[in-house]
Formats: sequence, C-alpha cells, structure tokens
Amino acid sequence: MVSWRPPTLILLYALSQWILYANAVANPDSYPAFDEIWSLRESNLIRQQQKKHALVARQFNGAFEPTDLNGNRIPAYNTRYYFDQLIDHDDPSKGTFKQRFWYTWEFYKPGGPIVLTTPGESNAGLYPSYDLTNSSMSGALAQTLNGAVISIEHRFFGESNPYPDLLSDHLKVHTIAQAIQDLVYFAQNVKLALPGGDTDAIRPHKTPWILIGGSYPGALVSWTMLKQPGVFWAGYSTAGVVQPIADFWQYFEPIRVNMPKNCSADVGRVIDHLDSLIAAGNFTAVSDLQSIFQLTRAGPLSNFLAWMSVALREWRSLTVTTSRMSLFYQFCDSLEVKDDGEIAPEDGWGLDQAIAGWAKFHRESSVLSAINGNQVDSETAAADSDTVDGELSTQEDKAHSDMSWYWMVCNEVGWVQKGPPLDYTGPAIVSRNIEISDTESLCKRRFPGAFTTSTLAERVAATSKTYQGWDGKADRVFVVNGKRDAWLESTLSATHQNIASTDSRPIYLTDGFHCSDLSMASGFFDDSVRDVQDKAFETMKAWVAEFKPQEDAVQVQPIATSSIVPMQSDTPSSSKPSGASRLKVTAVGGFISFIVGFYVLL
Repeated sequence: MVSWRPPTLILLYALSQWILYANAVANPDSYPAFDEIWSLRESNLIRQQQKKHALVARQFNGAFEPTDLNGNRIPAYNTRYYFDQLIDHDDPSKGTFKQRFWYTWEFYKPGGPIVLTTPGESNAGLYPSYDLTNSSMSGALAQTLNGAVISIEHRFFGESNPYPDLLSDHLKVHTIAQAIQDLVYFAQNVKLALPGGDTDAIRPHKTPWILIGGSYPGALVSWTMLKQPGVFWAGYSTAGVVQPIADFWQYFEPIRVNMPKNCSADVGRVIDHLDSLIAAGNFTAVSDLQSIFQLTRAGPLSNFLAWMSVALREWRSLTVTTSRMSLFYQFCDSLEVKDDGEIAPEDGWGLDQAIAGWAKFHRESSVLSAINGNQVDSETAAADSDTVDGELSTQEDKAHSDMSWYWMVCNEVGWVQKGPPLDYTGPAIVSRNIEISDTESLCKRRFPGAFTTSTLAERVAATSKTYQGWDGKADRVFVVNGKRDAWLESTLSATHQNIASTDSRPIYLTDGFHCSDLSMASGFFDDSVRDVQDKAFETMKAWVAEFKPQEDAVQVQPIATSSIVPMQSDTPSSSKPSGASRLKVTAVGGFISFIVGFYVLL
C-alpha cells in the first residue's frame, strides 16, 4: 500500500483543487467580490484628492476671514445651508427632502452671474472650501466674473437623501432626470443671503447662471443644457462622460497609450499569456500564476482577473502634479527596473521578467491588502479618520456613497471597466476574459428584484437614447478633456468620434488627466491646462456679456426618458464561450477524468 500513497495523495490534492475551483465558480458570493473591495480603494483615491484640495482652502481660510467686496464679513465657506427639494419632480405630492448646499458671495457684485457646481457622486460636505475658493475653477470663475458660487450636494449622497435608506423602491427617484430637475428647481427657487438674493434678481431669467462640473457632473452639465434649455445660460464641462457605455473596455486604452512603453509591452505579454492559458483550458497553469501573484484567495476566475488590473487602475489617481513615485509608477518600476538599476528598453524585458516583477510588486506594495484578510491599508485608514472642513468622513458614509453610485451604474450608465472582447486581436493590458455578466450579477445581488426584466446593456442603451450621448448638442457649453484621462473615450473628445469644436461649443483637449483643469494649481504645472483655463475665462466673459434678462422664467417640461428595448443578445461579440465558462467545463472534465483514473489505479 505504501507504493500507492504518493500518486493517491497527488490525486486527492488535485481533486481538492478542482472542487475548490468549481465551488468558486458556482458560488461567487462565498468569496470577497473584487468590485466591493476595489470600491474602498477607488473611494480612497478620490478622498485623497479631496483632502489635498481642501487643505489648500483651509490654509486660505486660516489666513483670511471671508468678506464681501465692501469689506463686510460673510459666513465661512463651510457653512451649511438646506434647500427644500422635491422628492419626485414628476409627482410633487410626495413632498420634499433637505438638500445641502454651500455658497459664498465673496466676489459678488449685484447683477453678476451665479456659478453652480456639484461634486456629484460623493459627500459634498467633505470639501466645500475647495469648490468655493479661487483654488478651483468654479471659485476662480466667480472671482473673474464678479459672481457668487454655490456647491450643491447630489441627491442620495452625503446627507441629501430623499429617503432614509437605499431600498430599490426608493431608488426609483435616483435618476439622471431627477438630478437634472434638482438643479433647475434649485436655480428657480432658492433664496440666498447675498444682495437681492431673496428676489427675482438672482433667478436664471434675470441673471446668468453658469453650471460647472467634472466627470459625471461634467456630463450632467451637458445633459442639463440639452434637456432643459434656457435655464442655465452657460456651462463648463470637463471630462464630461456624456456617452453611457455598458461594456466600457476602452477605459484602459488611454492608460495603455500613455503609460511607459516598456511597461505596457510587458503588461501586454503577461495578459496575452494568461488569456492563452484560459483559452486552452489549462487551469493548472492559471492556478500556478495565481500563486505567483499571491492571488490564490481571490476566489473565482473573474475576481482573479479583475485583481490583476488593480495596479493599472491606480492611473486614475494621477494628476499633472503627481510625483512619479505614485503607486502606478512603482508598479511599472517593479516590472522594468532591475535590482541593479538597469532600465528595460522600449520593448520591455519579456514575459519571465515581467511575471517576476509583477509578483515583486504584489509582495512589496499595499495594493493587495484588501484581499489579504479584507483589510484596508494604512493610507485608507488615515483618510477614513480625517475630518475635512469640520465634517467627519465615516465608513457608513462611504458605504452609502458606494451603494448609491452602484445604483446609477446598474440602472442607467454602465461604464463597466473590463478588458477588450474575446475576439479582439489588438494589444490589451487587461484580460479579455473579464465578463460584463459579472457586473450584471452584482447588480442583481445588491438590488434584489430591481433588474429582473432587462439587461444592463438594454438599460444603458435607453439612457444613451434619452440624453443622445456623443450626438447631443447644446449652446454655450465650454468643453475640456485630458488626453491622459482614462475616461476619454466616453467624452466628446473620444478618438473614434472626431466631434467638431464650434464657437458655441468649443472642445479643448489638454495634456492633463481626469478633471485636471478644475484645479487652478494644475495650470502652474502644465501649460496646456493653463492655456485652457485662460480661454475659459475669456469665453465665459464673452458669453455673460451676451446675456439679456427676460420677463418670464422658462417653463420647465418633464424629461421624457426612452423606453427600454429588449436586445437579441447581451453576449460578447465573439461566439467563443468565456474563459470562466470554459474553465467550468474543464473542471467537470477534470473531475470525471480523476474518477476514471482513480479506479484504474485501484
């Protein structure tokens, strides 16, 4: 019997691996979901930027107490105000909720414009000082135009909640259409403490209102100007993701194109190698790679593949002022710089060195801390305990914001960041085997009963039809995008769209990253950003000068949304089964082979 122990133990170990894998595929809920863990890190990156900008504003506040142009003391920037906003603009009988906002009239002269901004999908109370001072584009515009500036919190974020929970039934009023109408209703009804602020003198038909935002709020600027024309006189949209896209694999293209070439070459080699193993159904080799990369605890294949993109997603934290010591460049250095300091040529070192360097990065960085015991890193913990502008950021608040944003992703906008389609033959830095169906399943798990009659792709298509995506046009919208922004391909500067810039809607492309131009400090580090900021001031001055007061306010009409139309198929363009599906079949086949082999040995 002794002679049979080695092969028997080997076979039993193999069986345990097959069972573990099959269980992971069949029961993904038993493992930490990549999307859930990653949201902690993504939120942290956003919070780090908010903290940095708010710090500038706090230093400014410490040196000066706000006063108006006549020298009269006015409330501090972080003074909270509340507006009675309609819960449902299509049914006012449902009542109102308290929507928070902050504002200052530090540079205001009667008759000057009102600049309105929203941070969108986050707690606006964490950084009002940044939005209201001239360290930001919104505050700088107010200063240049002798206007007032307001920052309003988006519904279902921070403390501006129509309902005390995020039940699917209550989230029915958490839509783009309702958010647009929030901005309009606010502009037409809010009362402010500035001179004439409780009269019609500040209404949009009497004085120009300028709507400004970046990223999703940037898209909200364009969509609002399109669907409710005549309310806001002008708009400033940076990184405006105007095109909802379900399968947004192009998210990683600006990263691939703009990252160091040796790094993209070697990352591509690793991904091609991994995808080829999956295509061949070689689970043993895939499992070996998981061990090398310390991702054996990632769970099902979809989680493993998504975790392989974590370092690349750090690109979103880069700004024109970012040091090359950022985590993204640490990752590339791990792949491309040997221990003796030798740097790889443009084509990289090759597959073996790339795998070794990637594994080294996982060992030495904090990027995998969330999956190793599901703990956040010390940087995240420090951010979580910070108080910004007197408002404490809590884990409960972050979870609320994450869930609220996921609803928008699942219900209307998509933007699922994954690798290219299976049949894509071009270079890729993220696996082609990450499936949109993984996000579809996540949506159904997080919001039970909400998405049973339509697919994510169908819902996103309806949103695109309603707001017209790349085809939507509105006058007096100043558009800015950054060529190094990962979100570029969903903006009006998408490389495959060739959308023309016009006098009424100028479109500028800087060398910047995501929303670089919103920070006035960025203009001191990047000439292209500074040039666009200067053009924005010139353009807004000209547009404001063209404004003529009207006798009556614009009559606002309900926003008609497009119906969801069933699609014939919600599968990838390739007819080949996905990697997860192929490996599931391989697992079954392997188990059958084991049983047969076991009895033969006995």
